Amino acid sequence: MRLSGDAAGRGCGWAGASKESGALRVCGGADGRSPTGPREALASGMQGAAPMNPVQPTACPSPRRTYPERAPGRNFFRARLSLAFAALGIAGLLADAGPAAAQDAVGLNVHVPGADFVALAEEAGVGWIRVDANWFQLEPERGRYRWEVLDPGVRAAREAGLEVYVTLAYTPEWVPKVARPRDDDYTGNDEPVGSDEWVTFVEAAVRHYRELGVTHFGLWNEPNLDGFWDGDIDAYVDKIALPGAAAVRRVCAECRTLGPDLAHVGEVDEALDRILARAASAFDILAHHLYGGWEENGHRVFDGDSFLNALEDRRFAFTRASLREVLDRHGWTGEVWITETGYRVRTIGHETERAKQATYVRRVLEEQLERDWWTNSFFYEITDCGVDQPECGIDGYGLTRPTRGYPRTADDYERKPAFETLRGFVADHPELGGGAPMTAACANGRDDDGDGRVDLEDRGCVGAVDGDEADGPRRRVMASPGAVRVDGRHDEWAEAVWVDATGWRGEGDRGELRARLAAAWESGVVYLAVEVVDDAHVNGQPDAMLWASDSVQLAFDPGRDFGEAGYDGDDHELDVALVEGVARAFRQHGSGDDGWTVAATREGDRTRYEMALPAAVLGGSGVSAGAAFGFSWLVNDDDGEGRRGWAEWTPGIGGEKAPYWFGELVLTSAPPAGEDAGPGAEPGLDGGAAPGGDAGVGAEDGGGASAPGDGSGGGGCAAAGARGRSGVAWLAALLAFGAWRRRRRDGRDR
Repeated sequence: MRLSGDAAGRGCGWAGASKESGALRVCGGADGRSPTGPREALASGMQGAAPMNPVQPTACPSPRRTYPERAPGRNFFRARLSLAFAALGIAGLLADAGPAAAQDAVGLNVHVPGADFVALAEEAGVGWIRVDANWFQLEPERGRYRWEVLDPGVRAAREAGLEVYVTLAYTPEWVPKVARPRDDDYTGNDEPVGSDEWVTFVEAAVRHYRELGVTHFGLWNEPNLDGFWDGDIDAYVDKIALPGAAAVRRVCAECRTLGPDLAHVGEVDEALDRILARAASAFDILAHHLYGGWEENGHRVFDGDSFLNALEDRRFAFTRASLREVLDRHGWTGEVWITETGYRVRTIGHETERAKQATYVRRVLEEQLERDWWTNSFFYEITDCGVDQPECGIDGYGLTRPTRGYPRTADDYERKPAFETLRGFVADHPELGGGAPMTAACANGRDDDGDGRVDLEDRGCVGAVDGDEADGPRRRVMASPGAVRVDGRHDEWAEAVWVDATGWRGEGDRGELRARLAAAWESGVVYLAVEVVDDAHVNGQPDAMLWASDSVQLAFDPGRDFGEAGYDGDDHELDVALVEGVARAFRQHGSGDDGWTVAATREGDRTRYEMALPAAVLGGSGVSAGAAFGFSWLVNDDDGEGRRGWAEWTPGIGGEKAPYWFGELVLTSAPPAGEDAGPGAEPGLDGGAAPGGDAGVGAEDGGGASAPGDGSGGGGCAAAGARGRSGVAWLAALLAFGAWRRRRRDGRDR
């Protein structure tokens, strides 16, 4: 991770990727313990090197859970920890190199947090955040501390029940430095002449942040990369790791030191070998950065080290050692945290890459839960640089993306599928709740808002650290003014921001099925566009059964009473499908005018729908700036044997009818002049149908008619409220909460 910052104190980060991995677990001594405990080896005030006592390594079982079965032919050298070890008390010995093993946890890299980032972390349900305590920002002059850079965000995180891992790093200009030829004016990576200034800063920072509830401190970031540390590894050990750890422990006996936070690139195994040989005692928890591919995302053996190669399965005898292999060589049996990991979506909105990012998140967490020694993972990072910032050379790792140039509120972020995957995985695996004290309103076992629902059964709760059960709907579609020509071709939606149907209910997994929705409005008319990616499109159903095959279901609760048991009189459910080249529609529930217009096209593996819904279709509900509807949608999937499941934006349609779970569709006025309404459609998903695409256009409710692809007519296909193309300030589509406070670059490329 590369850090830089501006006067406002915002940080920014980046990490490399590469890996290899290793083999049979080796422990330090015959009893399986680390030969020297971290605290015994670092006496108070000690700043010199303290090598570990030499011992004869002995093979011993690896403290990890049972592994899932893998494809044959993989190069595994794994020893398994029997459940009987716990009964024999051996588990305690295996963890003796550091503090007692923590419950599994997950976190997010947030750099310099604000209340918005804290809200995003709460929404994701994680227990930890990692923040950047940049020495050059917090102590710009000797003895003058600017704690206000981080304090608001740290306080907000602690009040929300989040644990905070603070990384201390980067040399200020005023510190005397080792003279070296240089080709830049960046001083953050410079090696200090001595360690006195560093020790003074560490002690001051630990005293200050301990008062705010912080107990975990990292000692520099990626010192094996010259962009972060231009000294050698021995200088890092002598001037940063050992004296820094002693400083933390002098000030705070209960605090924990972490490091070395190496980037798993280049000769990282040699760097880690050297650090552990000289300074394993400096770290209570071994922190490491690991980025690597997964077979599920197409990674192959000659692409370089996969994630698992880097973690524990050395790829070839001649490639670098894995993390676990190096740890075993030095008898490390304490906790390991992967404090940076993630997948970069290089093209904004690229659907395939976004899906791979979601897979990456899932696979990391699945593998963590299979290993007792790996107890925490911090995904890099909470959000992208901005709507479209080409000068940000590392954009794309974020699990969210801003939808305007200067995001300020929870409605200013798009949640990527990876964010939804993280949130869902944490919700489904309570064992990942470690880290945050379970005292928030959404984890106290009480019905705090009087609605009869407790904790995560309440839609107001998005995770165990959420402190407010009474929150309203967590997801919104924000529709901006604009008119649409309803022809099923999505030409006018090139600037739209879309919300994805990320939930899946049905047989197996969702396979290739992907779906997204965008919205707009003009006086009296709501426009919706849906794009579905599916390798097969099947629907020959009668109108009342459109839902039983490939189709879209839309539901509205104009009164926003969010009923819990079925639809009531003000609710509406509308079904849309492309049936043998004709767009068809049917009202499943609700009373209102049936003069709504739909159009649909099929091109390759994409089906595109457009709808114009006059106010009368929704029971006469007002369609004007500021109006809000309870709203949700889903896409049904039929691969030829009937409906096998559906992808949904929220629950409440496909299973039980329950508007309680709906999000909201909010009609906004035009964005203020000069503000960015959000990123455009991803390449290849611009909604334009090529000549020859199958078009079913312009069906009124309950009927269908073939018509020219231009939407000009044929069987009643003229769209209500249809207009020529217009410049539209489009939808800001977000899943309800969160925020972005982003690092500002200091002009130095990481």
